[in-house]
Amino acid sequence: MSATFGERLRVTVFGQSHSEAMGAVVDGLPAGLRIDTERLRAFLARRAPGQGPLTTARREPDAPEIIAGLADGVTCGAPLCILIRNTDARSRDYETLRRVVRPSHADYPAYVRFGGHNDIRGGGQFSGRLTAPLCAAGAVALQCLAARGVGVYAHIASIAGIKDAAVDPLSPDLPALAALAAKPLPVLDARAGEAMAQAVCDAAADGDSVGGAGRKLRAASAHEGNHGGVPGSLHLCDVFQI
Repeated sequence: MSATFGERLRVTVFGQSHSEAMGAVVDGLPAGLRIDTERLRAFLARRAPGQGPLTTARREPDAPEIIAGLADGVTCGAPLCILIRNTDARSRDYETLRRVVRPSHADYPAYVRFGGHNDIRGGGQFSGRLTAPLCAAGAVALQCLAARGVGVYAHIASIAGIKDAAVDPLSPDLPALAALAAKPLPVLDARAGEAMAQAVCDAAADGDSVGGAGRKLRAASAHEGNHGGVPGSLHLCDVFQI
């Protein structure tokens, strides 16, 4: 499994769930892009663990540190390196996984792939912790796109079979889509969000879990409108399972 992906913008994720730190290297950013570090921190705070019953109990500040790639606050052409330190790792909780692997996790495939040398603490590099550096790289990409008039939005399409309201791609409510970032559950229909949250809590109480799907959309910019696109219209980028 490669930790590097992308073509025009190449992202490499490094670290493990219980390593001293983890992070992302973003290569291919245009030089001269001013990175708003406060917006970067706010974006990461949305996914930080330990914020309520719908998240993991592990508590991490997820404070990003840009240690390379900037000069005077703007990208300089060098790869951008973002570091996130792990502060609440409890490795002893995972000792039994050396003998008994978890179903529906990467424990056994990693054991086979790496000959038993895989890091079992928290799932190693296959942990959900690694979504933090992915989000950091995504937050930078969002700022790059926003500077070009392109907005990217996402909402929960469904959880446990409960569906959120649909989005009209030709006449989208862009303020409502932008407001999703401030919600604990990014849904357009508040009642659907309440039902989703209850379904998650009910499953957790039963020692179970539920699945769902998300929907990602991109808003066309005025620049794209000059090339045949419809300014302000939405393009469905992806529907992903969670």
